[in-house]
Amino acid sequence: MKAELVKNISKDLHLSEEEVLEESISSFLDRSLCNASVEIEKLRNKYDVDSPEELEEKIEKGEVDAHPAWEELIEWENLNKQIVKFKEWMKKISTSS
Repeated sequence: MKAELVKNISKDLHLSEEEVLEESISSFLDRSLCNASVEIEKLRNKYDVDSPEELEEKIEKGEVDAHPAWEELIEWENLNKQIVKFKEWMKKISTSS
């Protein structure tokens, strides 16, 4: 079904199926990168820090409540890893064009 959808979209828009897929993947990665960046910015603002290391330091010093700060620290670190992956894939897509 999805392959048929891509085929129909490409036909209607006079694009190759490859162009439709590439643009779709690029848009997905752009949106995902943006969303991850927004979530990180929320954490920066919430804890008034610039990095996960600063947040960890505040937790250890007792300047912020350990809960939910530890969970959000882990979330931040995972978002950073996702951002790296999104950028790697974006680079691969841009070099394969």
